[in-house]
Amino acid sequence: MTEWRTLFDGSRVIPPHNQSVRLAEELPPACFQIALKHLQGGSIGQRLLEGLQGVRFQLRVSLFDVSHRHFFGRTWKSPLLQQTRTGSGQAGRVPFNEVLYFHTSLRHPGVVAVVEVVSVAQKADGSQSALGCGFGILRLFPSQASPGEPRAGQADRRLNLYHGSPRGLLYQTLQEPIEQSALMTPMEGAHLQYSLKPHPALEAAAHLLPPNVLVSGAESVPGIVPSSGETADSLQKPRLLKSFTCYLDKLSLTLYPSLEKFEEELLQLLNADHLSRKNWHPDGNSVVIQERRLHVGVHNGWGFLERPQVVVVEPEAEGAGAGAAASDGAPSAGSARPPLRSWPCAAVCS
Repeated sequence: MTEWRTLFDGSRVIPPHNQSVRLAEELPPACFQIALKHLQGGSIGQRLLEGLQGVRFQLRVSLFDVSHRHFFGRTWKSPLLQQTRTGSGQAGRVPFNEVLYFHTSLRHPGVVAVVEVVSVAQKADGSQSALGCGFGILRLFPSQASPGEPRAGQADRRLNLYHGSPRGLLYQTLQEPIEQSALMTPMEGAHLQYSLKPHPALEAAAHLLPPNVLVSGAESVPGIVPSSGETADSLQKPRLLKSFTCYLDKLSLTLYPSLEKFEEELLQLLNADHLSRKNWHPDGNSVVIQERRLHVGVHNGWGFLERPQVVVVEPEAEGAGAGAAASDGAPSAGSARPPLRSWPCAAVCS
């Protein structure tokens, strides 16, 4: 359970803008691969990093909806790497060689990947100091191409970098095309080598990952056989673990301190929130509980593998047996329990 909880806490995502979701309702999802090769440029954060020792660099990648000024998904972070010199007098290079995968139906020119370059240095007290050095805008679905595909071609491309923070993209003064805005200052001699292409092999494992989430092949995805090769990329050619069917029966839940007290406090909070959101005064109407439902589904830490099943739960009758009592001997009125029946639940385990 601890391993699942750790994975769950690290995979929380921000949903995309609801208007973009509505526009993409009729588009089928598609899978893609972004290969982040190396960062080139000896002047990256040069003045900002003067006097710091043991500086390492990291890439942070987020999805961004330009049309609605909205970051969504989660921010993926690369390992920390040092800059190397390729030769006398030549610019430094940071060889990341990371591959990211994602699937989405939001194949719109306004959806981009924002890549931030971050430097991390060690302080004297042992703590770390992170400093943003610049960012680039990686166009996933350019307007001149089909909305269903990234730009054709498998050759590496250069992502130009700009001074400042990606948070500047939230300002309404930046209009498309953002890269040509006078407010954007290019970083001379600095770029990120990358490639972008469809990745149909991920379709078989797409149900194990939520949409619009950037994931590397080195990350754990329960349900996919971990890679044991040198590259340790389990998403390049994902292999699924064998699934099996399990059953849950006689499921009960206990609410603290009792069902009645829990629901009373819940209704108070809901009614107060309803009035504050609408800026209304009490008018005699209030939220009431009409039905209690339990959603049951298999979750691998990233998301539900299928739509959860809904079960109606009802309070147990007084004195309905030991199973209804709380562990400390509380009366059965504090327990709500569904009818004693079974339902199938397909599970994929690692």
